[in-house]
Amino acid sequence: MKKQNFLWMAVMCFAIFFSCQSEDIIENESSNKEEVQLAKEGVLTINHTYDYYGKEFRVSYLYNEESDEVLGVEGDVDFAQEVFGNEEIAPKSLFFENPEEGNPNIKIKVFDNGGDLEAYTAKVAEGFPGDKASAEGTSSRCNSHDINGSGNFYFYKHAYYNTEMTGMRRTNRYYYRHHWVGSTYNDQLSSLKIRKPTYRRQVVYLYQHSCYGGKVIGFYCPTGYIGLNVGNLKWYTMSGWWWWRKSWNDQVSSTSGWAW
Repeated sequence: MKKQNFLWMAVMCFAIFFSCQSEDIIENESSNKEEVQLAKEGVLTINHTYDYYGKEFRVSYLYNEESDEVLGVEGDVDFAQEVFGNEEIAPKSLFFENPEEGNPNIKIKVFDNGGDLEAYTAKVAEGFPGDKASAEGTSSRCNSHDINGSGNFYFYKHAYYNTEMTGMRRTNRYYYRHHWVGSTYNDQLSSLKIRKPTYRRQVVYLYQHSCYGGKVIGFYCPTGYIGLNVGNLKWYTMSGWWWWRKSWNDQVSSTSGWAW
């Protein structure tokens, strides 16, 4: 009788074990199917790791590229809302060091002003020529300028390099500043490419307003690379929070760039 009870208990244990295994398999399969379906629908998770004057916080957005909607958010949301939530006092400058195209894990340096942005750029980009006027910008400094060199800058009206805005293109430049992109291209920029020899460094700044005004976003490409691509400015937050979130897509009115 004891032997029968032992065998019965053993059978029950095996049944429970395989039942749990089956549930795990079904759950994993369901999760994988959901991820595949979201990918087909143009939904992806974009992970932002922010560094705001030494204070690091992370936010993950569930984002639909087709509809340009943020479907969900998680992470350090309270601190992120404190930093970005108020349009009037939100940080004015962002910096991206050699972002990898298509990589949804984005590291971001966040600054309150263009001066701090340029100071940080000079710190990480050896020999950065800089230009205080182009980083901060006022109407009295509202001008365009070019110096010949080896850097090339290309800008596009739509995401993923669709429809180049040739009037904004700058080629063979050591330095340039473009105070007004013109009414045709104003608030139209969605993607960009920068190119250079591998032994050079390259930086481009994008400005919210003409004459280098408003908020600023900077991209840096170090030596060892021929340049970098920014395929979709919707991935990059300008300000706002949650459904009030404003990306850098269709926001640019002036630009400047360096290749040294």
